[in-house]
Amino acid sequence: MLSSPLHPILVHFPIALLFIGVVAQYLTFWKKDYFEKIALFLLPTGFVFAVISYVTGDSAEGYAFDHWGRQVESIIHTHETYALITLFLFGTITALKLLNLIMPFKLIKPIVLILCLSGIITLTLTGHYGGKIVYDHETTSFINEMN
Repeated sequence: MLSSPLHPILVHFPIALLFIGVVAQYLTFWKKDYFEKIALFLLPTGFVFAVISYVTGDSAEGYAFDHWGRQVESIIHTHETYALITLFLFGTITALKLLNLIMPFKLIKPIVLILCLSGIITLTLTGHYGGKIVYDHETTSFINEMN
């Protein structure tokens, strides 16, 4: 068994894939076909990694409670809520992009762009609260050990 959970390692994949996927989606205004293919690969792949990261979050929650106690509980729940919203947004984006392959219609692109902006905001907030769980409490634990 690993001494630390997989979640903190895995979360970097969806962060990178989804962020670059959103950038590619916005660049479709410049070079439609090229960046559409890139976004169509990165956004669903990032979504799959986001689902895997979300599922591994429970083991990280136990790890956080073992190391920093119940004081991190409210931050963990905020982090988890933003993660779930992010999953919903990028899952919807993925579904719309795949639907657009089968049955294209003009309103998908503006809807996807709005959802991408919303998804990047919630992804950033998810990462922010994930970082607060680790770094705010790791620093406190380190200072307490020094004293």
